[in-house]
Amino acid sequence: MPDARVAANGINLPHALTPHVFIWGILRIANMRTELTSSDLMRQTLKGHIDHEGVQTLLESAAACDEAQQCLADGDYEAALQIALPLVLLQSPVVANRAKETAIAALDELMEQALDAHQPQRALRYIDQWLSLEPKGFFPLLRRAEILQHEIGDLHEAWTAYLQVLRHYPHSIEAFIGLAQLALAEGNPERAYPYILRAWQSLANSEWAYTPSVRTLQAVFEDLYDITAGMLQWLGSAEEARALTQKAIAILGETEILKERMQIIEELGD
Repeated sequence: MPDARVAANGINLPHALTPHVFIWGILRIANMRTELTSSDLMRQTLKGHIDHEGVQTLLESAAACDEAQQCLADGDYEAALQIALPLVLLQSPVVANRAKETAIAALDELMEQALDAHQPQRALRYIDQWLSLEPKGFFPLLRRAEILQHEIGDLHEAWTAYLQVLRHYPHSIEAFIGLAQLALAEGNPERAYPYILRAWQSLANSEWAYTPSVRTLQAVFEDLYDITAGMLQWLGSAEEARALTQKAIAILGETEILKERMQIIEELGD
């Protein structure tokens, strides 16, 4: 018989396998089982998070976004809008944000098309859709007020709309000018005065709904100089109104608005 020793638990051990070596082996086997169990758990966890349907949904949504973008590029704004709008509701921000940008771009174009077709009420419906996507959107809020003022002529609703702009954008020079114009249209220069003043006071820190290009600034400053000159004349100084208008022409050029203002000043005199 081979030389053997008996461990405390009664197991016959070869001479070379001491109790310490045997215990180490048992522990090693236990560790291997723990590692195996841990690997199983990690594998099962990983498999549980593999989302084939999610991948497919994102791919389909991205393809729809691509289609909407192509419709936008082709000038088919209604189709672009109809494709993009449902995607805005997706929980994936990547797809939803892209779809929102496409939908807003389509709404912007559709609104302008409606205005070109002399359909301001239809244009307002597009703006309402825009605001449902972007409730505090600076441009659609201001554009809504402008359409109510210039295209529809609803001075009361336009006044409310401009005030809504100022609630969110308290330094909107475009809203101050709009409110001043509305007050003057009502024959109420006293009501217009604080808005003209605030427009000038906010100039350095003004907020702009339109991109502040030279063209935009030119149009806004023409209106501001125009109503300011009218206010100075109403306050009793045609001379100051004339000097201001001449300064405006030197800066902005002899535009139709400023030429008309100068003519009014000369006709009314002091």
